[in-house]
This record gives sequence, C-alpha cells and structure tokens, in this order.
Amino acid sequence: MKTNTKMKKLLYSLTAILALASCAKEQQEPVLTPMDAGDVSVSFIAEENSVQTRAFFDASATTESWEKSLSSISLFCFDTDGSLIVRRNFTPAEVSAKKATFALPKNAAGKSVEFYAIANTTVGDIADKAALLALKETSAAVYNGTFAEVSAAAKRSGGFLMSGTATKTIAAAGQATDVAITLKRDVAKIAVQSSLSADFASKYPGKIKVNSAKISRAASQTPYFGGTIASGAMTYTHTQTPQEDAGKYNSLFYLFENGTLAAGSRVLLTLEATYDKDGNFSTTGDQTPVTYEVELKGTSDNGTILRNGYYRVAVSLAGLTGQDVSATITVADWETPVTQTIDLGQ
Repeated sequence: MKTNTKMKKLLYSLTAILALASCAKEQQEPVLTPMDAGDVSVSFIAEENSVQTRAFFDASATTESWEKSLSSISLFCFDTDGSLIVRRNFTPAEVSAKKATFALPKNAAGKSVEFYAIANTTVGDIADKAALLALKETSAAVYNGTFAEVSAAAKRSGGFLMSGTATKTIAAAGQATDVAITLKRDVAKIAVQSSLSADFASKYPGKIKVNSAKISRAASQTPYFGGTIASGAMTYTHTQTPQEDAGKYNSLFYLFENGTLAAGSRVLLTLEATYDKDGNFSTTGDQTPVTYEVELKGTSDNGTILRNGYYRVAVSLAGLTGQDVSATITVADWETPVTQTIDLGQ
C-alpha cells in the first residue's frame, strides 16, 4: 500500500511538472501576425491594341503572341519605407489566369502598399525595394538573332522580360483590395524596311541589293524597372541579314532604352548594299559596294529610345550615297508604331 501511495504521488508530481512545462512553452512561443488584413487580388491589364497581327512593318502592327507571353511572374509588396512585406511567386495556374489572390499581414490594413511585378525571369532573394530596383539586364544579345528567329518567336529563353508597378491603399480587415498592374517589356522594338525610291530608276540603271543591316552604339544594359534610364556604355552591336520581300528588305531588332543623345552619338543603323548596274546580280563585273548610314532619331527627334516602344524605320534608297538623310518621327507605344522615314542618296 505504501508503495502504491508513493507511486501515485510521483505520478501526480510528474503530471503537474508536465502541465507547468506545457504552460511555459505556450507562453514562450512567438505570436505570429495573422494574415487577415483582407484578400488582395492582383491582376495584369491587357495592353491596348492587343489584337495579334503578323504583318511585318504594318503601320498598325500590334504585339505578337510571343512578345506578350508569360512563363513566370514574381510579385513583391513593399511598405512605403521600402521594406518587403510579402513576396508572391505565381503558380502556373495563376500565371495562366494573370491573376492571384492572397492575404497581407493584418497591420497592412489602411496603409499604402507598393506592388512590383516581374515576368519571365528568375529573381533571387530580395531584402527590400532598393535591392529589387538595382537589378539589371545586361545582354541585349539574348533578344536578337536572324530575322527568321526573331520574327516568329521570342529568342530570349522564357520570353520577354516584363515589369510593372502599382500603389494601392489596403482595405480594412475582411475586405478585398483589387490591384491592376500593366506589364511592359524592358526592350524597344526596331523594325527596319529598306527599298528603292520611286524615282531611283529614273536616275540610275540597275538595282540595289541590301546585304546586311547593322545596329551599333546601342545601350548595353537596362534596369528591370523603368523610371530611371541606366543604359550603361552605348556599345551594343548586332548585324542581321535582311529578308527580301517583293523588293523590300526587312530587319528586326530589340534594344534596351537610352536617354537623350546628341546628334553624332545616337544609335546608328548601317546598311551594306551592292549596286548592280544591269540589275543582274549573277554577274559581278558591274557591281559596286554601297554603304548607307543613318542615326535613329527616336522619340521627339532627340535620340531617345524608350522601353516598350515600337520604332519603324522606313529607308528609301534614292541614290548611291549615304548622304542627305531626312527623317520624320511620331511617338507611340509598342502597339502604335513610332515611324522614321529616311531618304538616302541623291
């Protein structure tokens, strides 16, 4: 009996100790901030004039399917002091739907939150907004290739890098907040079409064949997010063999943006051509090499190339020299082209 009594007392003591330990453990566990400030629904706005067309150099040409496709989306939510609140990597289903709904911490209710979205690239750990804004693309080469390659698909693996931002005041707990973000590509589209002028035949016998189109003195880098242009050294160069179509020579380039540039230092287009006096390119005895050069006037005729901009460069070969260049520019987004018309030669 005494042994049983001692055993009962020991069990009671152990039970009491475990209970106290459990209480102490509960008191020591951190209190997590509940994610109940209300759901935030983030969606991506379709661009204007988003009807697909494959007509190269069309004055109303719109975004091709491969220029707006999405393979991944990362969303970063920042407080106004730049500190990271939440990062959300969209699931494949959310990427397909271009929409995700998730919760923010309770203390975000009533506050202004900045939303930064990046598409079609992998982003590592980000501590704050400053770290995100410091990210740059440093290879325009991944976007460029032969005319056949870039006019039918995205050359860059994963598609065109796109980004967008929005700022929204978060609704009270239990209420939904809708956020719409427009994604823009971080490159500009440069379409070049060269052809003989209407009066070339009245001044010269024979024909001209454009052998290559070269872009040089272009930006070597660009931030993931627009706002501050940081083009780096203007050293990017790419040469492409134009595609001939009914006497027109077509080339297509994608370039990083750059700010205002003085004449003489702007992005340069160089056309290397062959003049054949009798128009028969199978005979070479009457052929002469011809070089045409023209600077891209860009936006507002100041040399600026803007991200997500579409620049149409129409080159009219009126003579056998690259002198006396005239150009007309109108400003537009990717879907509504900026046109530069150039008359080359005499």
